[in-house]
Amino acid sequence: MKIKAIWLKNIRSHKETYIEFKDGFNCLIGGLGAGKTSVLYAIDFALFGEPLGRSYAYLLREGTSEGRVVLAFSHAGSNYRLVRGLRRTGTGIEQNPSQLELYKDGNLIAERRVSSVKEQLKKELGLDSEVFREVIWIRQEKLKEILDMKPSERQKKIDKLLGLEEFEEARRRLGSIERTYKGMLEAYRTDTDLVMARSLEEKHAKLVKELASMAVELEELRREHEDATKAVEEALANLKALEEARKKQEELLRKKVELLTSQREVEREVKRLAAELERRKEAKERLEKQLKELVAREMKLRSTLALSGLGAGASIEEAEGLLEEWRDRIEELRREVVGLEQAIRGHEESLSVISREARCPTCLRFIDEEYRRKMTSKLKREIVEMRHKLDDYRSELSELEERSSGLEEAISGLRLVEARKSELEARLKDEEEGLELIEKELDRAKMRLEMLKVELDALEAELVGPSDEEIEEAREALEGARKHLSEVEARMRELEVRRSMLKEQIADLERRLKAVEEKRAKMEKVSKVLELIKLLRSAYKAVRPHLRSEVIRLARFYIQRTLDEISGPEGAGMVVEIGQDYTPVIKVGGRERSVAHLSGGERTLLALAYRIGMGHLIMQYRTGHGLDLLLLDEPTESLGREDLSIDRLADAISRLRGVGQIIAVSHSEAFAERADHVIRIEKVDNESRVRTEERP
Repeated sequence: MKIKAIWLKNIRSHKETYIEFKDGFNCLIGGLGAGKTSVLYAIDFALFGEPLGRSYAYLLREGTSEGRVVLAFSHAGSNYRLVRGLRRTGTGIEQNPSQLELYKDGNLIAERRVSSVKEQLKKELGLDSEVFREVIWIRQEKLKEILDMKPSERQKKIDKLLGLEEFEEARRRLGSIERTYKGMLEAYRTDTDLVMARSLEEKHAKLVKELASMAVELEELRREHEDATKAVEEALANLKALEEARKKQEELLRKKVELLTSQREVEREVKRLAAELERRKEAKERLEKQLKELVAREMKLRSTLALSGLGAGASIEEAEGLLEEWRDRIEELRREVVGLEQAIRGHEESLSVISREARCPTCLRFIDEEYRRKMTSKLKREIVEMRHKLDDYRSELSELEERSSGLEEAISGLRLVEARKSELEARLKDEEEGLELIEKELDRAKMRLEMLKVELDALEAELVGPSDEEIEEAREALEGARKHLSEVEARMRELEVRRSMLKEQIADLERRLKAVEEKRAKMEKVSKVLELIKLLRSAYKAVRPHLRSEVIRLARFYIQRTLDEISGPEGAGMVVEIGQDYTPVIKVGGRERSVAHLSGGERTLLALAYRIGMGHLIMQYRTGHGLDLLLLDEPTESLGREDLSIDRLADAISRLRGVGQIIAVSHSEAFAERADHVIRIEKVDNESRVRTEERP
C-alpha cells in the first residue's frame, strides 16, 4: 500500500489542508505543535476509524462541529479513495455515517456502515489496526522500544503479531475439550442404566401387570360417577329456582340502597356547587385586581424604551431589532479591539527582533542601520496610532454594553408582562364562563333531588320473596350430592394419578432400556474422540517451535538484508543473529556483541533494520505482501546534531530501498535535507499551513 494524497478538514490545527505524497522518502518538517503528527493521526483515523484513546477529542478541531479526512492510496495495482468524517453531538464526538465512503478505481464499494467499510478494507488490504500501529506506524520515541523489551515480552509480542500464539491457544482449548470428554467417558462407565440393565427388564414386566389391574377398577368408578352427577344436577335445578325468586327481591333492595345513596350524593353536590359558586366569584375579583397591577408595570417598562430612543408605544420586535444592532456593533468593536491588540503585539515583537538582532522580522535577513532606523520609526508611529484607535473603540464598547443591558432587561420584562397579561385575561374569561356553568349545574342538581324522593316512595310497596329456611334446605341437599360426587371424583383422580405415574415409570424404563445400547455406542465414540484430541494436542505443541524456527530464519534474512541496505561506514561488517526469543545479537569481525554494548549509532541502525525486516516478515505472514509503507513519527526525538546521529539516521533512511514509500515527521532540518520530498508545515494564527519544497 502507498499513500498518494490526503485532505484534512477541521482536523486538529488543520482547517483545510491538502498534501500529496510520492514514492521514496517523504519528510513532514515543521516546528513544535505545527501540525505534523496530526497528518499521521488522520491517516490512522481514515484507515480504521478507531480512536487512539477513549474518544475523538484529540482529532476534531476545537470550536468546529464537523471534520473530515479523505485518503487516496494505491494497492496491488488499484487506486482507492477513503472518506471518513467526524461530528460533534450532545454527548461527545462520533463518526459521521453520512461521510463514510470507500471507492476502488472510481467505484463505490462500501459506505455508511463502519463495520461494512472495515470488512471491505480488511478484504482489500489484509490489514488491521494492530498490525498498522505496531509495524507500519513507528510512533514517537518507539523506534528502539522492541530492542529494549525483556526477551519474554518481545517473544510474546512478535508471536502475537505473526499469529503463532493461535497454535498455543488452540492447544489450550483442546485441553479443555479433552477434560470434558474424559468426564463424559467416566460418566458412561458409572451410568446406572449400563450397570443395572437386567434388573430394569424385570421391573418393567411387573409394572405392566399392575397397569392392567388398575384399568378394571377405573371402569367401575366411572359408572358410579355418572349416577352422582345426575343427583347433583337435580339438586342444583331446585336451588336455582329458589335463588331466582330471592334475586329479584335483592335487586329491589339494591335499587332502594342505590336511590338512597344517590339522594345523599345529590344533596352533597348541591352544597358543593353553592360553595364553588362563591369561590369563583372571589377568584374573579382577584384576577381583575392582578390585571390592573400588570398594566401599571407595563407602562413603567415602556418608559425604558423611550429612553433608548424608541417611542413608548414601540413593539418588542422593534426593541429587539435595535438591541440586535447594538449587539452586532459590540461584537464588531470587540473584534476590532482584539485585532488591534494582536497587531500591537506583532509590531512590538517586530521592534524587539529589529533592535536585538538587526534582522528583518519578516524574512529574518540582516538589514543595515539606516533601514533599521526607518523601520523602527515606522513601527513606533503605527503602534501609537493603533493605541489611540484602541482607546476610542474601548470607550464606545463600554457605553454600548451598558445601554444594551438596560434595553435587554426592558424587553425581557415586557415579554413576561405580555405573557402574564394574556394568561390573566384568559383565566378571567374562564372564571366568568365557570360561574355561568355552575349556576346551571346547581339548578339541575336541585331538580334531580326532588325526582329521587318520588322514586323511593314508589319502591317500598314491591319488596316480597322466599324464606331463608327454604333456600337453606335446598343448599344442604345440593351440598350432600356434591360431596358424594367429589368423593367419587377424588378416588378417580387418585387412581388416574397412580395410573399416569405407572405409565411414566414404564415409559421411563423403556427409554432407559433403549438408551443402554445407545450409551454403549456413544461411550465407544467418546473413547475414539479422546484419542484424536490427544494426537491433535501433540501436533499443535510440536508445530509452534518448528514455525518459530522458520520465522527466525526468515527474520534473520530480512533484517540482515535491510541492515546491509541502510548501513554506511558505521554499520559495515555487522552480521545479525536472531535468538529463539527474537533477541538480536550482532557479530562484528566474528565476535558477538549484545545490543546493550553497541554504540548509539549502531543501536539506531539495528533498531531501524530490525523494525523494517521484522515488519516485512509480519506483513508477509498477515497480508501476503511485504512492507511497502513506513510511517516514522519524530525518529530523531532523542538524537542530536552535534554528534551527527541525526545525519546518520537520515542517511540510513535515504539509502533504504526495500520499502517503497516512507513518510517521516521531524522538526530537524538536518534530517529533512536527506529526504526525496519535503513538505513544510507551519502554524499561523492557530492554523497549519502546508508548503511543498521542490528538491534539486
